[in-house]
Amino acid sequence: MKKILLALNLILGIVLMALLFHLAETPDDGYEKMFTVRYADSSFARRVEQADITLPKNENRDILRTILDTLFENSVDLTDEEKSLHILKYVSSVLVSKSNSGTATSILRKGYALCFGKSKVFTMLCRAAGLPSRQVSYIYTVDVGSHVVSEVFYDGAWHLYDPTFGILFYTNPEYENPGNVLSFHELVRNPYGGVAYSVVAQTSSGFYDEATRSYAVSKIEDEHRTLEEGISVASYREGIQRTYPVAYGENDLVSYPVDANLLHDTSQWFGRVDNSNSELALYTKRFSGSGYLGISNPPGFHTWLIKAKPFTTIHMEYYSVFPNPPKLMLVPLRAATIVESISTDKKITFTIHVTDSIASLSVYCPEKTFEVDALHIYR
Repeated sequence: MKKILLALNLILGIVLMALLFHLAETPDDGYEKMFTVRYADSSFARRVEQADITLPKNENRDILRTILDTLFENSVDLTDEEKSLHILKYVSSVLVSKSNSGTATSILRKGYALCFGKSKVFTMLCRAAGLPSRQVSYIYTVDVGSHVVSEVFYDGAWHLYDPTFGILFYTNPEYENPGNVLSFHELVRNPYGGVAYSVVAQTSSGFYDEATRSYAVSKIEDEHRTLEEGISVASYREGIQRTYPVAYGENDLVSYPVDANLLHDTSQWFGRVDNSNSELALYTKRFSGSGYLGISNPPGFHTWLIKAKPFTTIHMEYYSVFPNPPKLMLVPLRAATIVESISTDKKITFTIHVTDSIASLSVYCPEKTFEVDALHIYR
């Protein structure tokens, strides 16, 4: 009997070994796939995607091409950087600084825009010229509040061009010498690295002429000199140092943090109820969320970090700018339990129970865009 059991164990062992060798030699079967992990590049370092070269259908290609023909007239064998500079000069000078929205071509027809619109025009002109380009959004900056710039991909890397202020940052103290235009991430990593250069004598002039076209890329010697609307390179760098979060492209999902401390205070407000999201958009508090949730550009949600006594019931109120806002969803992340959610005409109230001195949760809008008038949290 013992011999039979030993023989059976030996046979079973051989079968198991054969199975293991078979699995090791068949990387395409289900067993191996279960344990395959792939890591995607971070957004700042990713390569060009289809979205970076695509012109939306609602953009007028004839208008964009006519402008490019003017910018590149009598120019032969331009490098990608030279093309980017021509486009930067044009956008930063021809568009007056005034709020506007819509397509890049509609903005060009009207002749004015703020940073988002100027960045959109620059990006679309670059794509029309065959240059992969994307918008980069960042917030919590000094003086500006939030800002949007553009990046162009060439020579195997992304490069930052700011069409609002007509500036770029270069690795060499002299632009004529070999160097590289920094990417936005490189500037975030070292806000005081790179030399600031301007490409126009005056931004937002409303016109583009031969003097603008032939203006030499010039080093900004005095970084405290005002570029536009009270912004200097010095405050620009300070803003870069403080900025958080950042969205690289229109589809980057962004978490806007909200810090709430109810250990001593019973109530805390972010913004005020006045049918406007302007207070939240200005980011007067470093971590105070944002003026919208949902599928706007970039798509965003709030991540709350709540300090309170353990086993406390807390109420969170979201006031909408507009009546009948879309539905908000709350996701407990740590030490938080949803008790109930109540919606009225312009307000959504979440009641939660926290079980630790630090709790966290996320709030997002899955359907449309919720324009946030004000936030209120209390216990």
